[in-house]
This record gives sequence, C-alpha cells and structure tokens, in this order.
Amino acid sequence: MTITRSFCALLFLATATAAQADPKAEVFAAWDAMIAAKSYRASIETTANDQVFKQTIEMIIPERMRMTGGPGGDFVITPEGAWIKIPGQDWTDAPPGTSAMSKQFMSPEFVVKAKAGVKSVKALGAESIGDRDVKTYQIEQVMTMMGIESHSTTKLFVDAKTGRPVRQEVESAAMGRSSRTVQDIEYVADLEIVAPK
Repeated sequence: MTITRSFCALLFLATATAAQADPKAEVFAAWDAMIAAKSYRASIETTANDQVFKQTIEMIIPERMRMTGGPGGDFVITPEGAWIKIPGQDWTDAPPGTSAMSKQFMSPEFVVKAKAGVKSVKALGAESIGDRDVKTYQIEQVMTMMGIESHSTTKLFVDAKTGRPVRQEVESAAMGRSSRTVQDIEYVADLEIVAPK
C-alpha cells in the first residue's frame, strides 16, 4: 500500500486549469506543465512502519511506467502488458488485472478525482534547491483508493523558471498508519520504457 501511495502521490501531479492569481490555480498550472513534459523520473525515499526505503518511478504519460527498488520489487507497464520482478527472482507476468488497475491511475478520470480531492492550497513563498529558485506550496488532500481513505499534506516545490514541480514532501495517513515520502523529480525527454527481456 505504501508503494501505491508513492505512485499515486506522483500522479496527483496530473492536471490543471488555466493559471490565475491564487495558490490553487498556480499549483494546477504547475501540474499542467508537468503533464505537458510527457516524461519524467522521480527519485523517492519513503519512511513508513519504522523503515526507510528508496525507489525510482519513471513515467511516460499516458501508458508507460517503470518502478524500481522498494520492498515490492520492480514493476513495468507498457501498452503490451505488465511485468513484475520480486527481489531474488526473474521477471514474470504481473498478476491478471494488475496492468488495468495501475493504468487507471494514469486515466483522465483519476486525474479529475485527484484534483477534486484537493481541499486547500497555501502559498509558502520562495526558497531554493541548490542553485534553483523555487516557489513552494502546501496542499491538503483527501483521496479514496481501493476503498481506503488517505489524508495527505504535501509541500510542493515548483521551479520558478520552468513552472514545473521538481520536489514534493508528502506526509500521509491511512488506516491509522502514517508515512513520509520525499520525491525529487527530473524531466527526461528521451526516456524509454519497454518490456523487460
């Protein structure tokens, strides 16, 4: 479930309305810029259940995804199917329905649901990440996934030059358990995701 929340946290960055002079519209505009980029890679560190693990999620919107690392192993989705590699084992076809279940998080319907789940957005001001100037926002969100309600507070960092999200820090709670996820996002124009050999 923690991996699913990490994946979904990324996909919450998935749609926008036209930018206006209010924090929510500015965040939605940043999400729109991310989708316009088409492909990106997120380096993720998650703390949950007194454990810390790292993973990488790569996306080519709308139908390709590769997840590597983390306790659940590696996972690839393409239009042709879905594959999973459990630690210590070889690649195998993912269980039936896995591809369809995962692809729903990349669908326009999910994007609308995620957007509707945003309860409030607050502008936090300007900061910097290394030599990059960023604008920061706090987002409060409530989502129900697979029948489980999740509450999250996200600090979003948006590149002041490109208008794209480059980092997010997510505190979430579901089923009485909490987790913290930090995601650093880079945009990769020539990213390729194919079926594993």
